[in-house]
Amino acid sequence: MDQWWINGRAGRQVDITDRGFTYADGLFETVAIRAGAPRFLGLHLDRLLTGCGRLGIAVPTRASLAADLKASVRDIPYGVLKVFVTRGPGPRGYALPDRPAPTVAWGTGESRAQPSLPIEIRWCETMTSANPATAGLKSLGRLEQVLARAEWQQPEIAEGLMLSTEGQLVGGTASNVFLVAGDRLLTPGVNRSGIAGVMRRVVIEAALGAGIPVLETELSAADVRNATEVFLTNALTGIRPVRQLGPQRWATGPVTGQLCRLLFAAGVGECAGES
Repeated sequence: MDQWWINGRAGRQVDITDRGFTYADGLFETVAIRAGAPRFLGLHLDRLLTGCGRLGIAVPTRASLAADLKASVRDIPYGVLKVFVTRGPGPRGYALPDRPAPTVAWGTGESRAQPSLPIEIRWCETMTSANPATAGLKSLGRLEQVLARAEWQQPEIAEGLMLSTEGQLVGGTASNVFLVAGDRLLTPGVNRSGIAGVMRRVVIEAALGAGIPVLETELSAADVRNATEVFLTNALTGIRPVRQLGPQRWATGPVTGQLCRLLFAAGVGECAGES
Protein backbone atom coordinates (compact mmCIF):
# COMPACT_ATOMS: atom_id res chain seq x y z
CA MET A 1 0.00 0.00 0.00
CA ASP A 2 1.33 3.44 -0.97
CA GLN A 3 -0.57 5.84 1.30
CA TRP A 4 -2.08 5.42 4.77
CA TRP A 5 -4.41 7.42 6.99
CA ILE A 6 -4.89 6.84 10.73
CA ASN A 7 -8.06 8.36 12.17
CA GLY A 8 -8.27 10.74 9.25
CA ARG A 9 -4.65 11.92 9.28
CA ALA A 10 -1.89 10.79 6.94
CA GLY A 11 0.52 8.43 8.72
CA ARG A 12 1.57 4.87 9.41
CA GLN A 13 2.06 4.71 13.20
CA VAL A 14 -0.50 3.01 15.45
CA ASP A 15 -0.34 2.78 19.25
CA ILE A 16 1.41 -0.47 20.23
CA THR A 17 -1.38 -1.12 22.77
CA ASP A 18 -4.06 -1.00 20.07
CA ARG A 19 -6.28 -4.04 20.53
CA GLY A 20 -6.26 -4.69 16.82
CA PHE A 21 -2.56 -5.52 17.23
CA THR A 22 -2.69 -7.22 20.64
CA TYR A 23 -5.91 -9.23 20.24
CA ALA A 24 -7.03 -8.91 16.59
CA ASP A 25 -9.98 -7.02 18.08
CA GLY A 26 -11.36 -5.47 14.94
CA LEU A 27 -12.46 -5.79 11.33
CA PHE A 28 -11.17 -5.01 7.86
CA GLU A 29 -12.36 -4.53 4.30
CA THR A 30 -10.56 -4.96 0.98
CA VAL A 31 -12.15 -2.79 -1.71
CA ALA A 32 -11.37 -2.64 -5.42
CA ILE A 33 -10.60 0.83 -6.78
CA ARG A 34 -11.77 1.24 -10.36
CA ALA A 35 -11.64 4.53 -12.30
CA GLY A 36 -11.00 6.57 -9.16
CA ALA A 37 -13.89 5.12 -7.14
CA PRO A 38 -14.22 2.36 -4.53
CA ARG A 39 -16.31 -0.37 -6.16
CA PHE A 40 -19.39 -1.52 -4.20
CA LEU A 41 -18.40 0.78 -1.33
CA GLY A 42 -21.96 0.76 -0.01
CA LEU A 43 -21.91 -3.03 0.34
CA HIS A 44 -18.51 -2.94 2.04
CA LEU A 45 -19.76 -0.33 4.49
CA ASP A 46 -22.87 -2.42 5.13
CA ARG A 47 -20.70 -5.34 6.21
CA LEU A 48 -18.18 -3.22 8.12
CA LEU A 49 -20.76 -1.29 10.13
CA THR A 50 -22.85 -4.41 10.77
CA GLY A 51 -19.72 -6.10 12.08
CA CYS A 52 -18.89 -3.12 14.27
CA GLY A 53 -22.39 -3.32 15.70
CA ARG A 54 -21.99 -7.03 16.48
CA LEU A 55 -18.63 -6.38 18.18
CA GLY A 56 -19.79 -3.24 19.95
CA ILE A 57 -17.23 -0.96 18.31
CA ALA A 58 -18.26 2.66 17.76
CA VAL A 59 -17.14 4.18 14.45
CA PRO A 60 -17.61 7.50 12.65
CA THR A 61 -20.84 8.03 10.79
CA ARG A 62 -21.31 6.16 7.55
CA ALA A 63 -21.48 9.41 5.58
CA SER A 64 -18.22 10.83 6.94
CA LEU A 65 -16.33 7.56 6.50
CA ALA A 66 -17.63 7.14 2.95
CA ALA A 67 -16.59 10.71 2.09
CA ASP A 68 -13.07 10.17 3.45
CA LEU A 69 -12.61 6.90 1.59
CA LYS A 70 -13.87 8.30 -1.71
CA ALA A 71 -11.57 11.31 -1.42
CA SER A 72 -8.52 9.11 -0.82
CA VAL A 73 -8.96 7.08 -4.04
CA ARG A 74 -10.16 9.66 -6.58
CA ASP A 75 -6.78 9.86 -8.36
CA ILE A 76 -6.20 6.09 -8.57
CA PRO A 77 -7.34 4.43 -11.83
CA TYR A 78 -6.91 0.83 -10.65
CA GLY A 79 -5.98 -0.22 -7.16
CA VAL A 80 -6.89 -1.53 -3.74
CA LEU A 81 -8.34 0.22 -0.70
CA LYS A 82 -7.82 -1.46 2.69
CA VAL A 83 -9.93 -0.30 5.63
CA PHE A 84 -9.35 -1.31 9.26
CA VAL A 85 -11.46 -0.60 12.34
CA THR A 86 -10.25 -1.69 15.78
CA ARG A 87 -11.49 -1.13 19.30
CA GLY A 88 -8.45 1.10 19.81
CA PRO A 89 -5.80 1.21 22.56
CA GLY A 90 -6.43 -0.58 25.82
CA PRO A 91 -4.77 -1.98 28.95
CA ARG A 92 -3.42 -5.49 29.29
CA GLY A 93 -6.12 -8.15 29.59
CA TYR A 94 -9.20 -9.17 27.63
CA ALA A 95 -11.63 -6.87 29.48
CA LEU A 96 -12.91 -4.04 27.30
CA PRO A 97 -11.46 -0.55 27.90
CA ASP A 98 -13.56 1.71 30.11
CA ARG A 99 -13.46 4.46 27.48
CA PRO A 100 -12.65 2.86 24.14
CA ALA A 101 -11.33 5.13 21.39
CA PRO A 102 -11.63 3.11 18.16
CA THR A 103 -8.95 3.29 15.51
CA VAL A 104 -10.08 3.78 11.91
CA ALA A 105 -7.29 3.33 9.38
CA TRP A 106 -7.19 2.94 5.64
CA GLY A 107 -4.59 2.64 2.93
CA THR A 108 -4.51 2.78 -0.84
CA GLY A 109 -2.26 1.30 -3.48
CA GLU A 110 -2.25 0.87 -7.23
CA SER A 111 -2.55 -2.61 -8.74
CA ARG A 112 -3.58 -4.32 -11.94
CA ALA A 113 -6.99 -5.95 -12.36
CA GLN A 114 -6.96 -9.72 -12.89
CA PRO A 115 -9.28 -11.10 -15.59
CA SER A 116 -11.59 -13.90 -14.45
CA LEU A 117 -9.89 -16.67 -16.42
CA PRO A 118 -10.31 -20.33 -15.35
CA ILE A 119 -8.01 -21.32 -12.49
CA GLU A 120 -6.55 -24.38 -10.82
CA ILE A 121 -7.10 -24.81 -7.08
CA ARG A 122 -6.27 -27.35 -4.36
CA TRP A 123 -7.50 -28.58 -1.01
CA CYS A 124 -5.87 -27.19 2.14
CA GLU A 125 -4.91 -29.36 5.09
CA THR A 126 -5.38 -26.46 7.52
CA MET A 127 -8.95 -26.32 8.77
CA THR A 128 -10.96 -23.37 9.98
CA SER A 129 -12.89 -23.29 13.23
CA ALA A 130 -16.62 -22.75 13.56
CA ASN A 131 -17.87 -19.95 15.82
CA PRO A 132 -21.33 -18.40 15.37
CA ALA A 133 -20.23 -15.32 17.36
CA THR A 134 -17.84 -14.22 14.61
CA ALA A 135 -19.21 -16.14 11.61
CA GLY A 136 -19.64 -14.00 8.52
CA LEU A 137 -17.47 -11.17 9.86
CA LYS A 138 -14.30 -9.99 8.12
CA SER A 139 -12.43 -10.06 11.43
CA LEU A 140 -8.73 -9.39 11.82
CA GLY A 141 -7.88 -12.89 13.08
CA ARG A 142 -6.83 -14.60 9.82
CA LEU A 143 -4.10 -16.94 11.12
CA GLU A 144 -5.87 -20.06 9.85
CA GLN A 145 -5.96 -18.59 6.35
CA VAL A 146 -2.29 -17.57 6.61
CA LEU A 147 -1.30 -21.14 7.51
CA ALA A 148 -3.47 -22.56 4.73
CA ARG A 149 -1.98 -20.24 2.13
CA ALA A 150 1.53 -21.25 3.25
CA GLU A 151 0.83 -24.83 2.16
CA TRP A 152 1.69 -24.22 -1.49
CA GLN A 153 4.07 -22.16 -3.56
CA GLN A 154 3.26 -23.44 -7.05
CA PRO A 155 2.36 -20.43 -9.24
CA GLU A 156 -0.18 -22.47 -11.20
CA ILE A 157 -2.32 -22.94 -8.05
CA ALA A 158 -4.45 -19.84 -7.63
CA GLU A 159 -6.35 -20.70 -4.44
CA GLY A 160 -6.98 -23.39 -1.82
CA LEU A 161 -10.30 -24.62 -0.45
CA MET A 162 -10.72 -24.98 3.30
CA LEU A 163 -12.95 -27.26 5.35
CA SER A 164 -14.16 -26.57 8.88
CA THR A 165 -13.10 -28.76 11.77
CA GLU A 166 -16.57 -30.28 11.40
CA GLY A 167 -15.78 -31.35 7.82
CA GLN A 168 -17.94 -28.75 6.08
CA LEU A 169 -16.83 -26.69 3.09
CA VAL A 170 -16.12 -23.09 4.17
CA GLY A 171 -14.52 -21.45 1.13
CA GLY A 172 -11.12 -20.48 -0.18
CA THR A 173 -8.34 -18.87 1.82
CA ALA A 174 -9.41 -15.51 0.34
CA SER A 175 -12.61 -16.29 -1.54
CA ASN A 176 -16.12 -17.63 -1.37
CA VAL A 177 -17.02 -20.76 -3.33
CA PHE A 178 -20.08 -21.55 -5.45
CA LEU A 179 -21.18 -24.89 -6.90
CA VAL A 180 -23.72 -25.62 -9.61
CA ALA A 181 -25.81 -28.73 -9.00
CA GLY A 182 -28.74 -29.36 -11.30
CA ASP A 183 -30.51 -26.05 -11.81
CA ARG A 184 -29.38 -24.60 -8.47
CA LEU A 185 -26.47 -22.48 -7.30
CA LEU A 186 -25.05 -23.68 -3.97
CA THR A 187 -22.75 -21.86 -1.56
CA PRO A 188 -21.73 -22.55 2.05
CA GLY A 189 -23.80 -20.77 4.66
CA VAL A 190 -21.98 -18.28 6.89
CA ASN A 191 -23.90 -18.79 10.11
CA ARG A 192 -21.17 -20.91 11.74
CA SER A 193 -17.97 -20.01 9.88
CA GLY A 194 -16.69 -18.24 6.78
CA ILE A 195 -17.05 -14.67 5.54
CA ALA A 196 -20.13 -13.02 4.06
CA GLY A 197 -18.19 -11.75 1.04
CA VAL A 198 -19.27 -8.63 -0.82
CA MET A 199 -18.82 -10.27 -4.24
CA ARG A 200 -20.66 -13.30 -2.87
CA ARG A 201 -23.60 -11.01 -2.11
CA VAL A 202 -23.42 -9.45 -5.58
CA VAL A 203 -23.45 -12.90 -7.21
CA ILE A 204 -26.36 -14.14 -5.11
CA GLU A 205 -28.44 -11.07 -5.94
CA ALA A 206 -27.56 -11.35 -9.64
CA ALA A 207 -28.48 -15.03 -9.69
CA LEU A 208 -31.81 -14.49 -7.97
CA GLY A 209 -32.58 -11.61 -10.32
CA ALA A 210 -31.92 -13.93 -13.27
CA GLY A 211 -34.21 -16.62 -11.88
CA ILE A 212 -31.40 -18.95 -10.77
CA PRO A 213 -32.28 -20.64 -7.46
CA VAL A 214 -29.64 -20.09 -4.76
CA LEU A 215 -29.21 -22.29 -1.68
CA GLU A 216 -26.95 -21.28 1.21
CA THR A 217 -26.36 -24.55 3.02
CA GLU A 218 -23.90 -27.02 4.51
CA LEU A 219 -21.67 -28.52 1.83
CA SER A 220 -18.93 -31.14 1.84
CA ALA A 221 -15.97 -32.16 -0.29
CA ALA A 222 -18.26 -34.68 -1.97
CA ASP A 223 -20.56 -31.86 -3.08
CA VAL A 224 -17.60 -30.21 -4.79
CA ARG A 225 -16.73 -33.44 -6.59
CA ASN A 226 -20.32 -33.86 -7.75
CA ALA A 227 -20.78 -30.27 -8.94
CA THR A 228 -21.12 -29.59 -12.66
CA GLU A 229 -19.57 -26.12 -12.32
CA VAL A 230 -17.39 -24.53 -9.64
CA PHE A 231 -16.33 -20.91 -9.29
CA LEU A 232 -14.82 -18.62 -6.67
CA THR A 233 -15.61 -15.00 -5.86
CA ASN A 234 -13.56 -12.20 -4.37
CA ALA A 235 -13.96 -8.43 -4.17
CA LEU A 236 -10.87 -7.84 -6.30
CA THR A 237 -11.33 -10.55 -8.93
CA GLY A 238 -15.08 -10.96 -9.40
CA ILE A 239 -15.84 -14.51 -10.55
CA ARG A 240 -13.06 -16.99 -11.26
CA PRO A 241 -14.21 -20.29 -12.83
CA VAL A 242 -12.43 -23.37 -11.50
CA ARG A 243 -11.01 -25.60 -14.23
CA GLN A 244 -9.10 -28.08 -12.07
CA LEU A 245 -9.01 -29.39 -8.50
CA GLY A 246 -6.56 -32.27 -8.20
CA PRO A 247 -7.45 -34.82 -10.87
CA GLN A 248 -10.92 -33.35 -11.45
CA ARG A 249 -11.57 -30.90 -14.27
CA TRP A 250 -14.47 -28.65 -15.18
CA ALA A 251 -15.34 -26.52 -18.16
CA THR A 252 -16.76 -23.05 -17.66
CA GLY A 253 -20.46 -23.89 -17.73
CA PRO A 254 -23.53 -21.92 -18.76
CA VAL A 255 -24.45 -20.73 -15.26
CA THR A 256 -20.95 -19.40 -14.58
CA GLY A 257 -20.88 -17.74 -18.00
CA GLN A 258 -24.26 -16.10 -17.46
CA LEU A 259 -23.25 -14.76 -14.05
CA CYS A 260 -19.98 -13.41 -15.47
CA ARG A 261 -21.94 -11.49 -18.06
CA LEU A 262 -24.31 -10.11 -15.42
CA LEU A 263 -21.43 -8.99 -13.21
CA PHE A 264 -19.61 -7.43 -16.15
CA ALA A 265 -22.76 -5.41 -16.89
CA ALA A 266 -22.82 -4.39 -13.20
CA GLY A 267 -19.32 -2.94 -13.38
CA VAL A 268 -17.09 -5.91 -12.58
CA GLY A 269 -14.75 -5.50 -15.53
CA GLU A 270 -12.67 -8.52 -14.56
CA CYS A 271 -15.54 -10.72 -15.70
CA ALA A 272 -14.90 -9.68 -19.29
CA GLY A 273 -12.54 -12.66 -19.34
CA GLU A 274 -15.51 -15.03 -19.41
CA SER A 275 -18.27 -12.79 -20.73
